[in-house]
Amino acid sequence: MDYQYVKLVDGTADSTAKIPGDATNGLDVDVTRVQGTVAANATLQAGSAFAGKVQLTDGTSDATIRNLAANDALNVAIVDGSGAHVTSFAGSGGSSSTDGAAFTPDTTAATTVMGFYQSSPSTLTSGDVGAIGLDDQRRVKVTVDNSTLDVAHDAVSTGNPVFIGHHALAAMPAAVAANDRARSVSDVYGRQLVAHIDPGMQVWKSGNYTSTQTSTIVWDPAAGKKIAVTHLQVDSYGTTAGRIIIYFGTGAYVEGTNQPVFKGSHAPSSTSKPGALPPIGHALYSATADAELRITTDAAISLDIVVYGYEF
Repeated sequence: MDYQYVKLVDGTADSTAKIPGDATNGLDVDVTRVQGTVAANATLQAGSAFAGKVQLTDGTSDATIRNLAANDALNVAIVDGSGAHVTSFAGSGGSSSTDGAAFTPDTTAATTVMGFYQSSPSTLTSGDVGAIGLDDQRRVKVTVDNSTLDVAHDAVSTGNPVFIGHHALAAMPAAVAANDRARSVSDVYGRQLVAHIDPGMQVWKSGNYTSTQTSTIVWDPAAGKKIAVTHLQVDSYGTTAGRIIIYFGTGAYVEGTNQPVFKGSHAPSSTSKPGALPPIGHALYSATADAELRITTDAAISLDIVVYGYEF
């Protein structure tokens, strides 16, 4: 049986190029040349090359709510699982509103799309806020009751500026690990500790010696602690001269090994009573925990020693 074959070709004069297509998808169509809007209710398939425009409606018809221009605001309604419009939310210890009537997050009208307020601000706890909304730049804005954030020490001061409190201590706090966050500390009068110690942390030692000393302990720190010397006074009297070594250590002094604090020679006489008051710009710290402050002399020189510092 014979039949006629009709071939579709492109629009080029005398062209024999057949328009492509197949039995499954039909003719290939260039959709980029379609003018106007194509409406369809079909679901776009995953992986397709089509882009869709989402149309916002009121939920009951196909009518468009509005065509948004650049920088236009969009009011979003909140509905529950059944599609009912939600106008308020129950909250722990308070209530909320979607119209902003219960709070004033911004002075510009119609800038808040949704907000929450606390019915009893005096009971605000961690996690509670005064209001959540958008400012006139579409930025999220949180407003809180500032009066509930001010915790007075012994004054009525409230409001700006923000006050910073410290952790008041009368003893050295436990050390934290490297890179951990640490509290800012002060003495019990609120004076921030930026160097040295609170007066309650101070340790002092006094010694009097009239005979030869060999690694005598002047200051024995608590277990696991190190000594910091902030003041040292060494005075001699009598008529016996001698060399004095004060150091951190746990045994006899070894030059180049033990940590010296003071080394000097005094030669007192009936008319001269030499002494030393070394200037200590910052504390002299023991490098080793449990190391005592010790004194060694090479003669029976008469000495008075006064030491101030702290343990850490």
